[in-house]
Amino acid sequence: MNQPAPRPLFRNKVIGKGQLKELIGWAFSRYGTARTAQMADFIKSMGFRYATQAGVSISIDDLRVPPSKPELLQLAEEVIQTTKERYDRGEITKVEQFQKVIDTWNATSETLKDDLMRNFEQTDPLNPVYMMATSGARGNVSQVRQLVGMRGLMADPNGEIIEQPIKANFREGLTVTDYIISSYGARKGLVDTALRTADSGYLTRRLVDVAQDMIIREVDCGTQKGIILRTLQVGERQIPLRERLIGRVAARDILHPETQAVLVVRNQSISSDLAKAIVKAGVTEVMVRSPLTCEASHSICQNCYGWNLAHGQLVDMGEAVGIIAAQSIGEPGTQLTMRTFHTGGVFTGDVAELTRAPFAGVMELGNEAPTRTHRTRHGEDALVAEGDTILKLVGETETKEFTLTKGSIVLVQPGTQVRPGQVLAEKPITGHTRRTTEKATRDVSTDIPGEVYCADLQVEEKLDRSAGSDGQSATIRSTQRAGLIWVLAGEVYNLPPGAEPVVQTGQEIQAETVLSQTDLISEHGGLVRLSQGENHRGSREIKIITSSVLLDQAKVIKETLHGSEHYMLETRAGQRFALKVSPGSKVTHATVVAELQDSQYRTQTGGIVRYSAGLETIRKGRGSKQGYEVTQGGTLLWIPEETHEVNKDISLLLVAAGESVEAGTEIVKDIFCQNAGVVEVVEKNDILREVVLKPGQVFLVDDPNLAMERHESLAHPGETVLPGLQVEALSFLEYVDTPAGAALLLRPVVEYTIATEPAVPSQEAMHESGAGIRLRTVQRLSYKDTERVKSKDGVELLRTQLVLEIGEDAPQLAADIEFMPDGQDDAISRLQLVILESLVVRADEEADQIQGRTQTQILVQDGQTIAPASPVARTVMLSRTGGFVGRIIQEGGTTRKLVVVTSEDQFQLPLGGAKAQVRAGQMLRAGDELAPGVTAPESGQVVQVKKDQVTLRLARPYLASAGATLHVGHGDLVQRNERLVTLVFERVKNSDIIQGLPRIEELLEARKPKDSCNLAPRSGQVQVTRSPDDTYQIKIIASDGQEVNDLKTDPGQNLVVTDGEIVQAGEPLTDGPINPHELLELFFKVYRENESPYEACRHSLEKVQTHLVNEVQGVYRNQGIEISDKHIEVVVRQMTAKVLVEDGGDTMRLPGEMMTLREIESLNNTVPGAPAQYGPKLMGITKAALNTDSFISAASFQETTKVLTEAAIEGRVDYLRGLKENVIIGRLIPAGTGFFAESSSGYRHRTVIEVPESEEEILVLSEDMVDDSTDPRQVLVEEE
Repeated sequence: MNQPAPRPLFRNKVIGKGQLKELIGWAFSRYGTARTAQMADFIKSMGFRYATQAGVSISIDDLRVPPSKPELLQLAEEVIQTTKERYDRGEITKVEQFQKVIDTWNATSETLKDDLMRNFEQTDPLNPVYMMATSGARGNVSQVRQLVGMRGLMADPNGEIIEQPIKANFREGLTVTDYIISSYGARKGLVDTALRTADSGYLTRRLVDVAQDMIIREVDCGTQKGIILRTLQVGERQIPLRERLIGRVAARDILHPETQAVLVVRNQSISSDLAKAIVKAGVTEVMVRSPLTCEASHSICQNCYGWNLAHGQLVDMGEAVGIIAAQSIGEPGTQLTMRTFHTGGVFTGDVAELTRAPFAGVMELGNEAPTRTHRTRHGEDALVAEGDTILKLVGETETKEFTLTKGSIVLVQPGTQVRPGQVLAEKPITGHTRRTTEKATRDVSTDIPGEVYCADLQVEEKLDRSAGSDGQSATIRSTQRAGLIWVLAGEVYNLPPGAEPVVQTGQEIQAETVLSQTDLISEHGGLVRLSQGENHRGSREIKIITSSVLLDQAKVIKETLHGSEHYMLETRAGQRFALKVSPGSKVTHATVVAELQDSQYRTQTGGIVRYSAGLETIRKGRGSKQGYEVTQGGTLLWIPEETHEVNKDISLLLVAAGESVEAGTEIVKDIFCQNAGVVEVVEKNDILREVVLKPGQVFLVDDPNLAMERHESLAHPGETVLPGLQVEALSFLEYVDTPAGAALLLRPVVEYTIATEPAVPSQEAMHESGAGIRLRTVQRLSYKDTERVKSKDGVELLRTQLVLEIGEDAPQLAADIEFMPDGQDDAISRLQLVILESLVVRADEEADQIQGRTQTQILVQDGQTIAPASPVARTVMLSRTGGFVGRIIQEGGTTRKLVVVTSEDQFQLPLGGAKAQVRAGQMLRAGDELAPGVTAPESGQVVQVKKDQVTLRLARPYLASAGATLHVGHGDLVQRNERLVTLVFERVKNSDIIQGLPRIEELLEARKPKDSCNLAPRSGQVQVTRSPDDTYQIKIIASDGQEVNDLKTDPGQNLVVTDGEIVQAGEPLTDGPINPHELLELFFKVYRENESPYEACRHSLEKVQTHLVNEVQGVYRNQGIEISDKHIEVVVRQMTAKVLVEDGGDTMRLPGEMMTLREIESLNNTVPGAPAQYGPKLMGITKAALNTDSFISAASFQETTKVLTEAAIEGRVDYLRGLKENVIIGRLIPAGTGFFAESSSGYRHRTVIEVPESEEEILVLSEDMVDDSTDPRQVLVEEE
């Protein structure tokens, strides 16, 4: 250290952000903080001074658009035009065209970016925009690209890429469309940022809480364990071993692989120079100390942690490394994206590694290489290497060989001339980055209307049970092989419902020819009523009265009562009916139209109903609401009585049961009777229910039995009921107990006579056919025989109603109520009920894309009477243009259609004397030869071949890939934009790759990811069998030949292993994220076979720790954020700190308790008897924070009440080891200077004491006796 530092090398080149970092780093490691700060300050002043002098600012002239831009755009447009032509010829599918367009624009944008940077570098290196972007002062390459290159492709709100790129840049200015397209992504960005800040903050809080008690409390825990570091591959990036080694402490001596010289001794920290030397020596993996394997309890020791990265020296004692780790992981959270702006099935440029030709030449394949043909995602033919293959590029002056691995795609056919920079091959995507794919669909619609021709397609039909909505299974037709669907041009007309075509196939027609006619038929016939004028939609209504009934003698009178209007019907005989319906309303069969206003059957009070001989009724409708219809006339007997329903306390009764009272007597407090009579009292539980007054004469009797015999019987006039008692009028007899003794009550009976056939108002009916209607008079009794009507007021015993009856054959019809002026006297209205057949004549429609013009003619006059099934109106559809009628589809299908082939759909090609090589009916694509030197300008079908000319009918071919779902069949007629086929294709599964913050959260919370992959339960050879339902059975045959359980994949999961491949335990077999819990369980099972529970736990946890550290690193690295591994390790250590007790054995521990591995192992070693059984447990950070030893820390985090009550019940003690507990209590925190304050107070802690070599036993010394021996041996001593 005492030698003077070497002088820095003089560098004469541009120094950017990266070099500045290196410079400052060099100064810092050589000269320390103060001098580095001084130097940085000097550089800053110098920079500002020269920037001021140079006048660096952005003006619009500095935004130079590279001159190659128009040319590049031109090239891209040409490629896209070629692609469109290939699509129009039916050589590629819609999906392949889309893919090619997107990839072309992506490539153009990238090339433009490179050109732009090169242009700045070569022509104007001092351009302010360029200087700012490259020096890292402001802006980056992608922003510069948008300023002066092109903005490129944008995504729509669903994340699908919009095919039209923004070719302009901000310097040239955006069009309105460009601006609107851009705004989707911009909004997404803003929303994202807003949500991200909150999420990131919460993540940091949880991390701090889980790791806050991790403090450096020891120099060395003395462990022999460590973790193995090697270069980490993350997606397309890798973290080199050199970077991962800096600041670590070696766990074993590191030897040179060839010379076996010691490069680093155990417990030596590795600096940047040492790391370089190690990698240079060819060492690929190094075992280093790590917080994950540190054996210090409740803390981490200096050696396992390594450098404090802030100053490049071993970490200090008392450093709060947990908090530093939490902040290091949480802080970049805001820089992570939330969701990916997923590209909608677009393979972005960075998926495959491309091999390009360095110079022009001829491409050749190595002879022995087996290849098979393959169709690329752009629909081009290519070869796939079945094994490792050699590509040779033979130029004029040099030859170059490329080695391709198995699965590489060769994009150029052997023997072809290639130009420099042309892509020759794509290497397969290997290793962990194998992107998962999903099935996606895209509909293909026809651009022209016409007739479908797909005679050569091989179609497979299968039932799809899920498709039918009503439980019917639909037939799905799909293509077995790729093939063409042609649409032959023609004008397709959808015929209106019920229309009959009036033309034949092949008939020549002019414009405005009638193609079809529809007749509007009246089903029942009758009297025609035409509405005047049209309604608002231009349609007219024709009404036909099929039957009617008119009350020709009764007048309708309008009356107003209490401010509301109602209508009365008055007959010649003076009967008055109240109408129950209003004009214009519809009424159905058996509806009451009117009710007779008549007080003849109204009683004064309540009473009992008795039907006498001859009176018969039937009950109509449910319950007695409709009443009982009289079918046979007779006499109705009515025995009056007055009933008061009271429901009050019995003490309020003022009369006695059986007492006779006068009218007007107060029988209960505040209740007076209206009639005289004998009192009957109904009471229950001292509650007075009702008081009944029965009018009549009371006769006391000597023999109660005689009276009882006549109880509730009728006595006719002149009959002797008791000795010496003869009745004069019809009476109802009843036995009563009066205060004077037993008596017989003779109650008067009122007789009402009911006629069998009531009078009906005169009516005049008319009906042509079908349902006749009439009004019938119905008498309805309100009460059944022997019913007791409880009332103190009168009731209506019989109602006479007019009821509408509609004939037997159509009782579901409804009649309309109308008031008709009388023929003789307009002032008088009559009631008429009519049944109408209403026919709507649709308004004439102008011709549109799918129909011709319609014309309608009405064939009847107002007031005309027509027979049933007569046509009322006729609508015809006219053709738009002339031509000849092609196919007419009559039956089947939902709509009937016909096609007219017009002159515009055909074209003639003169042959110019050459001989035609085509025949009628043949399909030609654009560019095909008809005759030597004559090519077809457009695709079509040959209609006619003459000597000097060929007639073609325009057609469009659409390529359907294998497995596509067909929506049309051969010969169907389709309108423009109708769906022909749905293509099924595979795309990179982007939507559910959770990235950025949510993925970090998923990992650190140890959540079970959805759609996780299947893991190999042990090492061995894979056997894959495919089931018919697109799932796979996987068997693994272990090396000792035993077969391990079958795994069945879910539909939609893709395999990442091949049949016969050798896999290790815990490797993924299918695509998807790994479930860490499953991984832990699986490794524990595997290790448990040969190891003790302690070792199995330790090893399985180590595997999961490594997995978690690498996954978290992967997410951050993919976003270009560098975090040192040790921070993540500190947090992961806390997540895997505990094991779960499964069975306490004799240790008094309960199943479900969480303990550290060391605690339970020492417990098992000290307690005699059965040891506790346990398994490893992975906790998410929230759970780990709540499970910490300190209940104060846990309570201040979440679920405060729960944590505190549990701690109180368990009688827990908090030793105040962490930072949080001490802050809350208000003590000095045990970190930094507080660490030493704590050490000197009487806390139990570990001290490192040095003891001379010679001593055999360990001395327990106090701290001030530490000896400065020259060759110290470090010993750990527990000091109370």
